[in-house]
Amino acid sequence: MSNLDTIVDLGSQNLRLGVFDQNSKNIYSSKQKINNSYDNASFEKSLNALVRDAEKNLSSHIENVVILYDSPKFYSLDISIKKNFDYDISIKKVYHDLIKEAHFFVSQNNYKDQIIHLVVNHIIVDEFKELEKVVDDLKIKSLILEIKFICLNKNILDNLSNIFKKNNLNILNLYCSSYVKTICFKKKFEEEGSLFFIDVGYERTSILAFDKHKLMFFETIPLGGNNITKDISKVLKLNLNYSEDLKVKFNEDEKHGFFNKASQNEINPYSVMLEKNISIGLLKNVIKARIDEIVELVINKNGNFEKLKFQKKPNLIVFGGGSKSLLNDNNLNLKSKFSDLIFFNENDTVICESGLFYNKREDSDIPLVKKSIKKEGFFEKFFNLFAK
Repeated sequence: MSNLDTIVDLGSQNLRLGVFDQNSKNIYSSKQKINNSYDNASFEKSLNALVRDAEKNLSSHIENVVILYDSPKFYSLDISIKKNFDYDISIKKVYHDLIKEAHFFVSQNNYKDQIIHLVVNHIIVDEFKELEKVVDDLKIKSLILEIKFICLNKNILDNLSNIFKKNNLNILNLYCSSYVKTICFKKKFEEEGSLFFIDVGYERTSILAFDKHKLMFFETIPLGGNNITKDISKVLKLNLNYSEDLKVKFNEDEKHGFFNKASQNEINPYSVMLEKNISIGLLKNVIKARIDEIVELVINKNGNFEKLKFQKKPNLIVFGGGSKSLLNDNNLNLKSKFSDLIFFNENDTVICESGLFYNKREDSDIPLVKKSIKKEGFFEKFFNLFAK
C-alpha cells in the first residue's frame, strides 16, 4: 500500500474511507455507520469493519492513513510576530525560521493542545509593504507575519491515535475536516471577494470566513443537525428516530413546495403527526427557530461578522450532513447579509478527495516538532526554564 493514499473521514455518524492510486484516482471507497461516536468500543468496531472490508476488496494491507476530523473542541488563535535585521537579508532565509519561532511560542504557551493548522494571513516586509506570497528572493530589513493557528486538545488526539494503533494503523497526518473541505471547495468559487462557509455537522457547526483567499476567522459551536431533531422530539413529544425522518421529509417537501399529509404510501412520515393532530406550521416553527439560532450564533459569535468590513456583500456557502435542514433558504433570517446563498452538495468521494488534495499541498506540512530557538533573550530563557 506504499504507492496508495488512504483517507479516513471521522464523522459523528459515519466513517468514510477512500483509497487513491498514484494518479490520485479513487480506486476504492466505503462507509461505515457509527452507533455511538462517544463510545470507544463502538467506534473501534466500526473502524475495524471499515478497514478489513477495504483490505479484502483491495487484496492488500492498509498501514498508513490520513485523518479528517472535526470537533466543537477545535479553536483558533492569532498572533503577530516581528523580526528586525541589522542588514539586508534574503527573505527566504528567515521566513520559515520565523514561522517555526511562532509555532514554538504557541506550543509552549498552549502545551495541552496540539497545533493542527498554521495559516499565514499577512506577510509584511520593511514595515509597510505587504506580499501575497514569498516568491521572489527579496532583500529585507524587517519581517512581520500575522498567523492563525487552529488547535485541538492533545488528549483527544491521543485517544484517536490509540484506537488506530489497535487496528494496526499509523496516522500520517490529522486535519480539521471543515478547514480542509473549505480549502478544496473554495476553488470552485472564483470570486475575489469574501466567502463564508458554514459546515453543519451532527452536533457541531463551523464557520470559516475568507477574504481574498485569506482565512479571516474560524469558529465552531456545539450545535448541529441533531439538535433540530431533539427539538422536534421534545416539543412535539415524538421519538428521536421518527423526528429525524420527519425533519428530512419536511425539508424535502418544503423544497418542492408540496406537503401531502394524506399520502397513501406504505410509509407516511406524517402519519403520527396526523394521529396526534400536530400541525405542519408547528413543525416548521420548531425547525426554523433552531436553524436561526445555529446560524445566528455561529456567524455572530464574538461579533466576527461585524468586525469585517466588506466592499460588497459576501457569498455564503452551506454544506455538511446537517445542512439538509436548511434546504429552503427562506429559513435563514441572516440571508440579507449575503449577496448569494449557495448549498454545496458534498458526497463521500468528494470529502475524501478534499483530504487527498490538501495532504498533497506544499503548505499542508507545518513544523510539528518543538525546536528550541538558537538565540534566546533573558526572559525567554527564564520562561522556558519554568515551562519544562
